[in-house]
Amino acid sequence: MRSYENRSHGTPGRRGRNLIAHLFDVDLGRVESLSWPLGNRVTVEADARRLFRFAHRRSTRTVTAFEVTDYTRVLRLRTPVGREKFYGLATADIGAEPTRDDWVRTD
Repeated sequence: MRSYENRSHGTPGRRGRNLIAHLFDVDLGRVESLSWPLGNRVTVEADARRLFRFAHRRSTRTVTAFEVTDYTRVLRLRTPVGREKFYGLATADIGAEPTRDDWVRTD
């Protein structure tokens, strides 16, 4: 039987808002958590423009950025099991490249 306890399934200790703040190197207070219905409505249902997608190198986590207004971006964090979480950030707080080496731009 194999042990997977030392295998990485994502950024250790970073989930949700903490992961987004860490990825874009912004203060945690600048990351706004959105409900799934709202996030889905303003990205998928509204056909928002997709800006970029980051993938984690050692897991199947992805972060996709959408332009929802001139000043606001919504980020969709997809977990390894397929759950989606949405976060809002100001356009000025988001760079087009990840600030961490364990993430890579995939588009």
